[in-house]
Amino acid sequence: MTSEFGTVFRTPWFEIRTVDPGREPSGTTEPYYCVIRPNGVLAFVLDRAGAVVLVEQYRPPLGRATLEMPAGSVDEGETPEVAVVREVLEETGLVCDSWHAITPCRFALQREDAIDYFFIGLGAHEAEGYQRTEHGTVRSLPRSELLDLVKSHHFDQTAALSGLYIAERLFGIDLLTADLACIQSALATSAGEDLGTENGSDRARPNQQ
Repeated sequence: MTSEFGTVFRTPWFEIRTVDPGREPSGTTEPYYCVIRPNGVLAFVLDRAGAVVLVEQYRPPLGRATLEMPAGSVDEGETPEVAVVREVLEETGLVCDSWHAITPCRFALQREDAIDYFFIGLGAHEAEGYQRTEHGTVRSLPRSELLDLVKSHHFDQTAALSGLYIAERLFGIDLLTADLACIQSALATSAGEDLGTENGSDRARPNQQ
């Protein structure tokens, strides 16, 4: 990002800053407004039966509830690998048998320079002794139902689908239609980073009290 001018609006979750427009083709010298927020994580989570785990939550800008993949911010001093485990645990009460780092994504190049890291979590199951504190409703859907939502334009979190596309291009597998065993095999033998339990489900357990 180019040199900063200053913060014009601040919330606990993001800031709006004016920055030098740099080499703007129009030649304008007006300040450019950018959103400043922490990096984030986004997770495509499958349970041990192969169903996709989504969270239903109310979104005030839309005025209605949506179904979304678990997601959230990377806290200060936290790695994306630790953040995705924490966010999925907090939002769903689940831990995964294995985690796979797929790709970093940038979703709003015109307004921010934050990175959202896309992960796949396999073998999701309830975390023993953990009590959820977030209020979203956890929904486990057959992947065919998620595909139907996408086809009928009823899945709002469309930016998240880019992670599925990149995973397909990298590993040659369609996460919405492939057999669970094929997905496990493809990710285990691919270049995708298997975070296992050291950085995955077990790492979240010290904070489950």
